[in-house]
Amino acid sequence: MPTFEPRNPDFRAAVSRRVVAQGYLTLLGVELTALEPGSAEFHVPYRPDIGQQNGFFHGGVVGGIAEAVMGAAAATLVAADANILGAEYTVNLLAPGVGTALHAVGEVIKPGRRLIVCRADIFAVAEDGTSTLCAIAQGAMAAIEGGSGSAATGR
Repeated sequence: MPTFEPRNPDFRAAVSRRVVAQGYLTLLGVELTALEPGSAEFHVPYRPDIGQQNGFFHGGVVGGIAEAVMGAAAATLVAADANILGAEYTVNLLAPGVGTALHAVGEVIKPGRRLIVCRADIFAVAEDGTSTLCAIAQGAMAAIEGGSGSAATGR
């Protein structure tokens, strides 16, 4: 993985605040477990209310986590007053998300001034600690300079 220089020296606190501020991530029980310039990791415990009829993580949850972890990775590289919004992403579901948790890894592939290209690997973690790659994603996150306030979020 390339080495990236964050534009915000306080990126860890800023990204942590952004993750907590996203209500749906709180509802899903997302825990930010690792954060470095250009990368982020999430842990999501399984609960039946975020699963589907067969008892594994719903594909919508897997896709939402993929987009969010890519956004968190992108947010490590932007200025303190910038906002990150998903511009587009594609998810490939490779295997059922069967397990006690999801482990999501987001990485910046190419940072641009306006668009930051990212990828995510989503693993289903079994009770014994083994993991299975259940989804991959690629996307572009839009960096909106001066957009961390209410105007960028529509509130």
